[in-house]
Amino acid sequence: MIGTNDDRSLVDWRKRTVDGETVYELEYDEPISEPAGPSPWLFGASSGGTVPEREQEICLPDGERIPASDAVFEADGTTLRIRRESSLRARVGRYLPFF
Repeated sequence: MIGTNDDRSLVDWRKRTVDGETVYELEYDEPISEPAGPSPWLFGASSGGTVPEREQEICLPDGERIPASDAVFEADGTTLRIRRESSLRARVGRYLPFF
């Protein structure tokens, strides 16, 4: 889960619509910072190797998955807001896979 580690736990979450966009608000038991942007490659034993950026996903509490390149984060104390904003690069990448 986003932002969860051994020192921090997800307390509550809600899915809202703000200005026509879906926004997830995740509440943690301790202050949280915005996650770093997606890296071009994700390394790890659980992934079985590398995962190209366009295939990385964010799994939200309700099971919805969004491409990591489309996720926009905003941290405010113990609250992390996540919304989907399709970037120009992501839109072009869907039509030109080599991009």
